[in-house]
Amino acid sequence: MNGMIKRSSVGTSFTTPKTRGAEPKDRAAGLAGLLPPRPPAPAVPESSDAAALEPKVAPALTVVPVPQPSTVTQPVASSASGGGVATIGVYLAPLTLERARETSLARRITYTDLLVEAFDFVTDAQLAAEFVPVAPLVQGKVMPTRARRRRGSAGIQMNLRLSTEQREWLDAKVQTLGAPSRSALVAEALRLHLNPSQ
Repeated sequence: MNGMIKRSSVGTSFTTPKTRGAEPKDRAAGLAGLLPPRPPAPAVPESSDAAALEPKVAPALTVVPVPQPSTVTQPVASSASGGGVATIGVYLAPLTLERARETSLARRITYTDLLVEAFDFVTDAQLAAEFVPVAPLVQGKVMPTRARRRRGSAGIQMNLRLSTEQREWLDAKVQTLGAPSRSALVAEALRLHLNPSQ
């Protein structure tokens, strides 16, 4: 085993020998000339105006909102007074409804126009007489009986397009004439107008 070869430590390969009083060798000097030369930096103009040196920024865009069409539906205006129009249903006896249809088609007018005409021809006294309370058929000897108010009868529905003012006018007539409902008042007005013999 005396014949082993003596090897130096690997760590000595990475160290430079220290010599007393000697300056360390410039390690970068050996790399000189290997890289191409760096281009010179552009010269900064000498100006007293500091704003000239600031980077130029594009002006900000101004966003103008585009108005959107309104999604709120407006009520249809009445040709007479500008009130909102609504469709209401009234119930007519079959014979009255049939006459109303025939008259509307023959004269080319709407049901609402026919109703306006009916109120022009039928008087309040005629309508009020139709809504007078009916005396009871049975008279009690001990317990008093009450007079019955006429109610609107069952019928077939007819739709009317009425303005706010027309609906308010009908409601006031219902109160004044003692009608049980708006539908009953309309039905009686049309019946008296279209069936004068009944």
